[in-house]
Amino acid sequence: MSKPTGLTTASILSISLVGGVSTLITGILPQLEREFATVSTTMVEWLVTAANISALVTLLANPYLTRRWGIKKVVVTGLWLAALTGVIPLFTHVYWLVLLSRFALGLGIGLFSPHAIGLIAHTYHGELRARLLGYQTGLGALGNALFLALAGLVVAFSWRNVFLLYLLLGGVALLASAGLPASEAAVPADQLAVKKLPVSRWLLVALAFVTYLLIWGVQLKLPRLFLDRAFGSAELANWTLSAMNMGGLLAGLTFGRVHRYLHQYTLTLGYAGAALAVVLLLTTANTLVAVGSAVFFNFIYSYTGPYLVYRSQLDLPPVQIDAMSSWLTIATVISAFFAPPVWNLLGALGPGTVTTNVLLWAAGLLGLIAVAVTAFFRHQPQPILERGNSHDH
Repeated sequence: MSKPTGLTTASILSISLVGGVSTLITGILPQLEREFATVSTTMVEWLVTAANISALVTLLANPYLTRRWGIKKVVVTGLWLAALTGVIPLFTHVYWLVLLSRFALGLGIGLFSPHAIGLIAHTYHGELRARLLGYQTGLGALGNALFLALAGLVVAFSWRNVFLLYLLLGGVALLASAGLPASEAAVPADQLAVKKLPVSRWLLVALAFVTYLLIWGVQLKLPRLFLDRAFGSAELANWTLSAMNMGGLLAGLTFGRVHRYLHQYTLTLGYAGAALAVVLLLTTANTLVAVGSAVFFNFIYSYTGPYLVYRSQLDLPPVQIDAMSSWLTIATVISAFFAPPVWNLLGALGPGTVTTNVLLWAAGLLGLIAVAVTAFFRHQPQPILERGNSHDH
């Protein structure tokens, strides 16, 4: 692939900005629970995460679709599909129609989201790739923050207006139409070939699944925690979720520097720091401390994602890089779909409310993972590119 132009780079990075648009309604979960009072909590939370399971369909079909029509057409089609179906809940009060529209939204997301990582992985190498993958995570966090901040503004007029924000994807579609090259190389037919991926890389895929399952547990229960403890209104919940993503942006921008010094122990920092943040979130009765704990959680935890992507793709040939990009994305979307039933089930086990129990489980699991990954990497040979090699390639 030739060196991208400025417009092409902007187009690629804009895909990262909108990759998490399904989450922009997280802050209005209490309003959705009131709107659909006869529907269970798990089913209401699925309105946030349902898009992730339908995205799996188009993620799996992506190799065929890109071979048939090319990456540019697939990405632009996905953006327009997400933009148009995302606004449907604004016009209906029927739960099942809203749920179906969220599934349709996911089909669009699955068309464009995997290319945010794959294009970077193909274009850059070494520590430069690690740094840009950090930027990619940061841009994803920035996009989420911007959408959630806008949601915090429009929810003051009507919570339904939040769905209008999906129309902004149309602008990204126009940018992609102008900037992405039509001659982009198609994905090989065996992109998802299981037999070509080492067992060690599958362990990282599994860890990515658990990692994102945990962050969903915290984010889904945060609006309810704020409501139960009278920390603030839906506007504050949305602004907190937005600020959390700004913490993720800061982590993404600093990932390259942190990774240069900590290498594999970047994971320890992420999991251990997140566990401490959740404990503080659980124990405080102060609104400012709660907001600060939530932001710190997302900041420190956001060091784990880029490292998992970087380590999983290290020293792999191009075909396997594509495979890892797709399987990591699949792991994250599946984790989002299963998050509501898993956390509501675990939330029934414990000394407090469902929300409190979920956060207790999250803190405990994060602490255990921090210990486990530290012990594991201590007995594993360090990859060559992580042995103090801090210059770009």
